[in-house]
Amino acid sequence: MTREVNISLRGFLDDLPVEVAELLVVSRRRVSEVESQLNEVIERLENNQDVTHCIVDLDAARKHLYKVDNRLGDCSSILAGYVNHMKVPPPSKDADAGE
Repeated sequence: MTREVNISLRGFLDDLPVEVAELLVVSRRRVSEVESQLNEVIERLENNQDVTHCIVDLDAARKHLYKVDNRLGDCSSILAGYVNHMKVPPPSKDADAGE
């Protein structure tokens, strides 16, 4: 059984949108792979071939989409945090001098 874990990455704030874009490229590739898999299932079903194996393939496709959905949620959360951080003005130099 596979367990889900949280991971963290360290990087520069300015690079964050590009890093998220790279995560999205991987997600897009996985969606494309699932699309190909579904097309094969559809073709086999239309030709009334190996329906039992189609069930296995559909279950695998659902699991891949679950992973993609989680990654998209992660990307959305990262970008929301980025936007919120960018809205907060940097501390003023006067505030630093008082410490």
